[in-house]
Amino acid sequence: MSVNKLKALGYPLAAVFDVKNQKSFRMLILWLEENILQIYQPNKRSELQNIESSTWDIEFEKFCVSCSSPIKSADNVDHLEWLLSLAVRQVYNKQKSKFDSETKKTLQVSCDVPMIIPSNNPIDNLDANSADFKKGVEELADLLNICKHPDQTITLEAISKFIVNRLNEDAIKDPSTVLPNGEAFPLDKVKAHKIDSQDPVVLHAMKVLRLAQLHRLRDLQTCINECIVSMQQVTSNPKTDTTLGKVGH
Repeated sequence: MSVNKLKALGYPLAAVFDVKNQKSFRMLILWLEENILQIYQPNKRSELQNIESSTWDIEFEKFCVSCSSPIKSADNVDHLEWLLSLAVRQVYNKQKSKFDSETKKTLQVSCDVPMIIPSNNPIDNLDANSADFKKGVEELADLLNICKHPDQTITLEAISKFIVNRLNEDAIKDPSTVLPNGEAFPLDKVKAHKIDSQDPVVLHAMKVLRLAQLHRLRDLQTCINECIVSMQQVTSNPKTDTTLGKVGH
């Protein structure tokens, strides 16, 4: 049984409550009825108030029925758990606006304070905005001959991709698998389509971007062609297309 529910309800004996003690259990049920649940009229609580009565358990069963308890168990602990939940719900409904306001304030404070999750991974504890971090990324980029971005995290992402693709175990064993073959593409012969600029650096960058876009479009076209072929294999199969079946043979 949850002691937190007793504390939330303000039960004065929550700290010393013993669910296995008959008197302690009956006193709690009586307190719930008189202070929160109030299922019976005050003049009809005499049987519950007589906690020493030999017929108290029978009266408790009637009380649970009056509360519309769905619990069928013979264990009083199960009934108590349900009654405590009912009491908590009633207290909340009576002071809903107050609790909602307090919850909103608590959530607002939680959002304003950044959540720090302790980690044993040293990478998780790095400060990406520190001068040492930025300096280390720049030195690594220089070592790998990778262009730097104003945002050091983007530069680090480029470094990561380069290492994964070019410096993996297979690539180190056989560099020819990752090194480009053939002659370099004559970028100067690429037409700068609708680029109105006399700056050679801008023209060079735009040509590179255009080639990269064409490469992505070709990959997309390849995927589309593969989808078409896969669908044709299904639609051209007599087992999946009854119009291709033959009758009388």
